[in-house]
Formats: sequence, C-alpha cells, structure tokens
Amino acid sequence: MAEVYTEPFPMADGMAAGQGSAAHFSRESYGSHGRTGAGSASNAAALHATMPGSPILSVRNVEKMFGSRDSVTRALAGVSFDVASGEFVGIMGPSGSGKTTLLNCVSTIDTVTSGNIIVGGRDITGMSRRQLAKFRRDDLGFIFQDSNLLDTLTGFENISLALTIKGEPSRAISGKVNAMAARLGVDQVLQKYPYQMSGGQRQRIAAARAMVTDPKLILADEPTGALDSRSAAVMLEIMEMMNQQLGATIMMVTHDAFAASYTNRVLFIKDGAVFNELRRGDESRDAFFARIMEVVSFLGGEAGHVS
Repeated sequence: MAEVYTEPFPMADGMAAGQGSAAHFSRESYGSHGRTGAGSASNAAALHATMPGSPILSVRNVEKMFGSRDSVTRALAGVSFDVASGEFVGIMGPSGSGKTTLLNCVSTIDTVTSGNIIVGGRDITGMSRRQLAKFRRDDLGFIFQDSNLLDTLTGFENISLALTIKGEPSRAISGKVNAMAARLGVDQVLQKYPYQMSGGQRQRIAAARAMVTDPKLILADEPTGALDSRSAAVMLEIMEMMNQQLGATIMMVTHDAFAASYTNRVLFIKDGAVFNELRRGDESRDAFFARIMEVVSFLGGEAGHVS
C-alpha cells in the first residue's frame, strides 16, 4: 500500500493552494499517493518524507542563481528532499524547470548559491577542490546520455579505468570487471571497442563502469535518451536490477515517463522547486506509468515514451 504523507509538498511560485485547476488536480488525482500544499517555494517547509534507512543524499534549501545583478535567473528555488539508501528516484520536469541544474549541483559539476547537499553524511558544498575530486572518484557513479566511453579503450579497459583511478590493486581488477560485466550482460563485448558495440551495449558498459567501484550514489542523466525503444527497455531493466539486486542507490533525471515508471519514486520539479512527488508503492509499473503521465500532462511536459 502506498504511503500517506503528513506534510504538504511545496508548490511552485505563484501556485498557491486553491488557485484554479492546480489545487483541484492535486486533490482529485493523488489521494493518498502524494499531494501538493499551500505556499510559495521560497517559504515552503522543507520536504521530509519518511523513508526506510538513513539518507544517502540530503538536499536542503538549495538555491542556484545565474546572471548578473541586473538580470538574475533563479534556476533552483529552495529545493529540499532526501534519497534513502537503496532507492531508485526519478527527477522529472518541463524544459527549463531546473532538473539538470539540480543534477549538476549534486554531481559537483556546478556549485550552489545557497543551501546544503549532504552525501553519505558529508556536506559537499563546503569541500575543497581536492576533497571534491576524491568525492567524485570514490562516492559517485555516472551514467550519461551518450555513455561517454573512451573510444581508444576496450569495454574491459573502460570499466577497469574507474578501478585504476580509485587505486584498486591490479590483481583484483580483472575479477571485479568480469563479474560486473556478466551481471549486466556485456561480458561478450569486453574486448570490443565502443565503435564496435551497439548503443545499448555501450550504455551497459557505462553502467558497469559506474557500478564497479561500489559508489554511494549513481547519477544518471537521461540514460535512455539516445537509445531506440527496445534498447531503452533493456537498459531500464538493467538499472532496475542494479537497484533491486545489487543495492545501488540511483537518482535519474529523465523527461521520459516510461523510464520514470521503473523507479520507486518520482520528484517533479517546476520553476526550480519541488512541485510534487509520486511513490510507486506496491502498484504495477503500468499503473505507476499512468499516474506519472497524469502529472506530466498537467505540467505541460513531454512524455517521451507513451506505449
């Protein structure tokens, strides 16, 4: 049974409770699965959902501003949420909503203007450059839209490079690479170069590279965006297996409702703030997909996969 929330979720600026169809939609459609509350994003209470286990990731009142004093764009407007150990969380929102900026801040590609991001109990917003490099190497795994494999290295070498950089003893690398590749179904292409692989195989090699160092958190940026529908489904099943069987904690940014339906929970970002949240609970993926589509349609976003 899906959980019932006792705290309201912050709505985007300018969408106070009772304003037109927005408030009506949230009350009518979500019931016990999640609901929006009153107040603007700038002064709304922080989102505190009850989750099993301690959070691997805590985002607290994060703001990100771009531009000069005369022309400021508020890309993130006080975003707060937790990701518990072992969760598979999707981040969705219309173009320009702030979801990519949020991912960039969590991954330390960009810095926050204010607020805190805590990963594994450490606040990464106050780290030095050297500490950030160690954090990215040891605690994060990345899966990009275009795989970002090195063309001059084989699949085996691309995966093993992550272990070499981390300082893994050379005698242990081969076993770890082969074991992870077998789990993700790419052991037959380890000796091939990226140009000799299909798009789906490249993404699974990238997933193996992300997993093999046993990171605290895997960040996925539109991991199926460059794949055909069949390869995308295989990749999503692999990510689901990584989460459920290998214990990976994953935060995935996607515009695709089909991809998001594989997660445990979806956070919707609008105008730089958490607009709403859906939990899958014990319902089927098809039922979860249908609920995600309702919110995507309401937000005016595009559902990249509607089959």
